[in-house]
Amino acid sequence: METQKYRGLFNPGGCLTSQTFRRYLENSLRPAEKVRVEDHLRHCLICSDALEGYKRHHSAGYMQSDLDFLSGKIRRRYSSRKDARGRIPVSIVISLFVVLIFILIAYYVIRYLLLTG
Repeated sequence: METQKYRGLFNPGGCLTSQTFRRYLENSLRPAEKVRVEDHLRHCLICSDALEGYKRHHSAGYMQSDLDFLSGKIRRRYSSRKDARGRIPVSIVISLFVVLIFILIAYYVIRYLLLTG
C-alpha cells in the first residue's frame, strides 16, 4: 500500500522521476512525499548525484557562467588560430633543418669515399 501511495514519485526501477526532482527543487512536494524523497536521496547515490546535476543545469546563473566560459574559450581558440595562419610551425622548420644537415653530411661522406676510393 505504501508503494501505491508514493508511486508517482518513483519510476518502476525504484528511483526518482525527473518530475519528482523538479517538484522537490520547487518545494512543491507534500511533507510526507518530501520525507520519502529525502530518505531515498540519502540511500541512493545515483539519485543524489542526479539531483546535484539537475540543480546545476537548471540554475540560470550556473548555465550563464558555463556559457560565458565556453564562449570565451572558443573566442580565444579561434583568435589564436587566426594569428597563426600563414606561419610555418617551429617543429617543421627544425625538422627541415635537421634533414638538410643529414643531406650535407651524406653528400660529403659520399664525396670523400668516391675521391679516396
